[in-house]
Amino acid sequence: MPMQRDPPDMRRVERLLVIKTSALGDIAKTIPTVDAIRRAYPGLRIGWVVRQGLHDLLVGNPSVDEILIAPRGVGALWSVGRRMRRFRADVLLDMQGLFLSGCLARLSGAPWRCTWQSGRELSGLLTGNPIVPAPADRNATECLFGFGRVLGVTEFPCEPPAYLARAPELSARADHLLGAAPRPLVGMHVGASTPNKTWPAHHFAELARRLIGDGFGVALFGGSSEAAAGEAVAAAAPGCVSLVRRTGLRELAACLARCSLFVGGDTGATHIAALVGTPTVCLMGATDPVRTGPYGDAHTVLDLRLPCSPCYRRPTCGGRFDCMADLSPEIVHSACLRSLSAHLAVG
Repeated sequence: MPMQRDPPDMRRVERLLVIKTSALGDIAKTIPTVDAIRRAYPGLRIGWVVRQGLHDLLVGNPSVDEILIAPRGVGALWSVGRRMRRFRADVLLDMQGLFLSGCLARLSGAPWRCTWQSGRELSGLLTGNPIVPAPADRNATECLFGFGRVLGVTEFPCEPPAYLARAPELSARADHLLGAAPRPLVGMHVGASTPNKTWPAHHFAELARRLIGDGFGVALFGGSSEAAAGEAVAAAAPGCVSLVRRTGLRELAACLARCSLFVGGDTGATHIAALVGTPTVCLMGATDPVRTGPYGDAHTVLDLRLPCSPCYRRPTCGGRFDCMADLSPEIVHSACLRSLSAHLAVG
């Protein structure tokens, strides 16, 4: 059915449903908008449709009353669709803006729905009301806040979410994991989702050796796919604390909140670090630093700006990945020292 472009009357809205199923960095970038909506409308019941595994980052968020797990594939649409209909949303925000999320939006039964103005993969037709702009010269976090603006929200959260950064149980677990690692502490995520977003392990090892020589602690993070790289870096840089494969998403967030600096590529961990208020040095090349870099003034983005960048999922370098390989440890080390000097002086 056709959707009204007029914003909903939020005085009459009781239930709001968010669809943002993936990826991890995008989930982290969406949390401030949902927190802002909660702050503006504290009486709302808010649900969030998210992919299995990624939902862990939302557990304990006081802004989210119900987490609905979205399994992969078209075949799972009906099961999650039934749960969405039981939620009885008055307003639905399709922040994913793809074919499957558009199908979910249509199945939800929400009388007022909106999605991205671009309406990719027929999501505009399926969701209806494609009214939220996503300017190319704006960070994705700012673009996502456009969904809040549609609802009349004007105040963007300034503080990191306390349920990740300061929850007592998570904080105690993070302190246990980090142990007696020297402070100030620099966290590093030693991998990425694709090879053209991954800084070489031997570069991470050289950077870790330099920072340890400067008197900083270094903690390594990563999941199962980073196990080999984590072992290589830890072996080549004695003194690192390796937490690769040892943290869930909320534990990762709590650990990153205790770091004075975080170094990583365009990965979910980098955006979680930014979310919990830790300055980052983000190493980019395959993706657009303006659009997908960490949000906020506390972060340094290093990008060689090669003619082939950004290439996203279609690299043209024949597997050399020059944008990452040529980003030397010397360049990154200097950026780390500048950031640490600036932020530790302020702290």
